[in-house]
Amino acid sequence: MNDPARNPYTKPSSALQRGPISNGLGQNTINATAITGGIISFALICGVLMMSTCLVFFMSGLEEGQEPIRFDGDALIFVVVGYAVFIASAVAAVFIRSLMKRQAIAEFKAADEELPQPLEGDSTLPPSAQRFLGTVSTYTLIGQAMMEGPAVINLVLLFIESNYAHVVPVVLGIIGIALQVQTVGRLQSLIRDAKQHL
Repeated sequence: MNDPARNPYTKPSSALQRGPISNGLGQNTINATAITGGIISFALICGVLMMSTCLVFFMSGLEEGQEPIRFDGDALIFVVVGYAVFIASAVAAVFIRSLMKRQAIAEFKAADEELPQPLEGDSTLPPSAQRFLGTVSTYTLIGQAMMEGPAVINLVLLFIESNYAHVVPVVLGIIGIALQVQTVGRLQSLIRDAKQHL
C-alpha cells in the first residue's frame, strides 16, 4: 500500500526545533535558554562596540574651532533624527515585548501542565513551558535588535557629522541590550509568575 502524499514543508524538522526561538521546543531547560540568550546578547553588544571603535578610529577629525558636541544648524537636524529614531525604537520595543509577553502568558495559562518542583535551571520543562521560553527568547531578541538598530544609525551619523552628541543614543542602546538579557533567575521568575496566573 502506498502512503498518502505528504508535504515535506509541513513536517516539523528537528533542526528547526533546536533554535532558541523555534517555539522553545529545542530549549527544554531554563539553563539552555539562558545560555543561548546570553551568547546572542554578547554578540550584539560586541558588534556595536566593534563598530563604534572602527568608526571613531576612521572618522575625520574636528575642524578648527569646531565643538565636539553641537546642537546648531545642520548638526541639530542630524541629532533630532538620531534621537527620534532611538526613542521611537525604544517605545516600539517596549510595546512589542509587552504584547508578546501577554500572549505567551495567555497560552501558558491555557495549558494544564505541572512544572517540575522544585523548578531548577536544569529541570526538564513540559512543552507549554518550553513554548513560553521560546516566546520569551523571541521578544527578547526583537527588543535587543530594536536597541541595536538606533545605536548603529547614530554611529553612522557620528561618523558623518563628527558630532559626539550621537554617543548618548549609542551608549543607551548598549545598555538597553544588556538590560534585556534573560538570566536563569529572571527566567525562573517569569515562569513562576506566569504559572501564578493560572
